[in-house]
Order: sequence, then structure tokens, then C-alpha cells
Amino acid sequence: MDKPRPYVTAALLCEKVIQEKDESITIVRIADRLQYRLEGQSLPAGVRPMVNIQGLVSIKSGPVTGDHEIKIFAERPSGERKEVMALPVKLLGNDQGQNIILNLGIGVDQDGLYWLEVMFDGEVLTRCPLMITPLPTGVQGAPKS
Repeated sequence: MDKPRPYVTAALLCEKVIQEKDESITIVRIADRLQYRLEGQSLPAGVRPMVNIQGLVSIKSGPVTGDHEIKIFAERPSGERKEVMALPVKLLGNDQGQNIILNLGIGVDQDGLYWLEVMFDGEVLTRCPLMITPLPTGVQGAPKS
């Protein structure tokens, strides 16, 4: 039998995560697609455009208690993976849980589908997609990146 895992309340990428004094969370503009503008920019050789984005991973203990580890990996369209964060969590059971707010800066050297993978004690808990593409030339009103 598989070992129990916590429940995922939310796992998403967005423009902004606001955590209030009372610990409540507000999510602004959920994003699974981003377009960036290169038009009129002259970047030095080897410098990539940056996309800044926030994320939220919210879990509830459910049947899981004790000390555990959450690791978050970013995966590029090429399949290259990089650990973004490792964090110990203490779960107290039932409706108790953890909110993890991510601040990510992605150097865009590849267009395509990126993944944010959430691992719990070495096993995949969930994955969040993010499609990054350039804004077509001449299009006005690009989404903020």
C-alpha cells in the first residue's frame, strides 16, 4: 500500500500572492501561459529575458503527521530539471497544513512548456504547467511578465 500523502489545496502560478496578517491568502491573476516581448530590446550576448512570477503550494495534512520535506523542481522544455527549493514541513494532521509562497525568476532561453514539480518525501505530489512564448511581433498590450 502507498504511504499516505497530504492533500493539495492549491498548486498554481500567478502574478502575485498576498498573505494577510490573519494568514489568509489572496491570489492575483492565475497564470499557466505567459508571453514576453523582445521587440525593441537589445540584450547583450548571453543575457536572456527574465519572467518573474509567483506561485502558491498549499497542502493540508489529512492523514499525514510528523516531520516531512517538500522539494520544488523547475523543468525546462528541454527536460532539464533544477531544484528550486527544499523545505522541511511539520504536519499536525486533519485540516492543519502549510502554505508555501514561491518567488520565481525564469531566464527564458527556451520557448515552450515549463513545469513546476512539487515533491513530498521524494514522491511527486503534483505538477503545474507554464507555457512561455514570445509575443508575436506588432501585437500591442502584452501581458506583464
